[in-house]
Amino acid sequence: MKFTALALTLVAIATTASCHCRKTSHKPIAAASTVSVANETDSEATVYLAFGSNSVVLPASQGWGFCAATSNLTCGFKLPAHQSQDLPLAGQYLNVTIAFNAGVGCGSTKAEVNINNPNWYDILDVSLVDGYSNKIAITAGSTTLGPPVGRDENEKVLGLFPYGCDICVARQAPPCGIPIGKNGCKSGTQYAPSVPCQYQGPTMGGGSTIKVALVK
Repeated sequence: MKFTALALTLVAIATTASCHCRKTSHKPIAAASTVSVANETDSEATVYLAFGSNSVVLPASQGWGFCAATSNLTCGFKLPAHQSQDLPLAGQYLNVTIAFNAGVGCGSTKAEVNINNPNWYDILDVSLVDGYSNKIAITAGSTTLGPPVGRDENEKVLGLFPYGCDICVARQAPPCGIPIGKNGCKSGTQYAPSVPCQYQGPTMGGGSTIKVALVK
């Protein structure tokens, strides 16, 4: 009986030593996207931010003391000419709309930023749906969205919703008193416009280096 037990022990040790066990593989997790806000003009600018109610990053988040909160979901800060400000995200989900020199609302050009959603891709656009006030460009890696030509003639600008064009190819229910119509909107259909109104990042969960800039 003792011999049998010893033999079984030796077999077990040999089996373990020669085991070519398959390692468990894990799907790579995308590095989080980062965002900086830049003022590429010759004058100081005021940056206004309005956060979505589902955004994990908020004005009260750690590191956001530079952005003076005006409510739980809005804040603003001064940005000198030719300077930039990194937004502290800590890899977390950010849903924010950014405007320069006027609050987010009617009459303002906006940058819409929805990034680091663990269940979806980064979504970015420049929007003139509520109106036009200045030129904003968004860069995501090597891709540039905007800037607008002006209030009108933006049919060929990538990643931009033309003036009042709430569904990209038409002003179906435009806000801010803008009349219904199609003039100046993208051609094609809402979900297949000739030139996309939005940008979708290449990797689910983030992974892009993003800059939102006020430009000349």
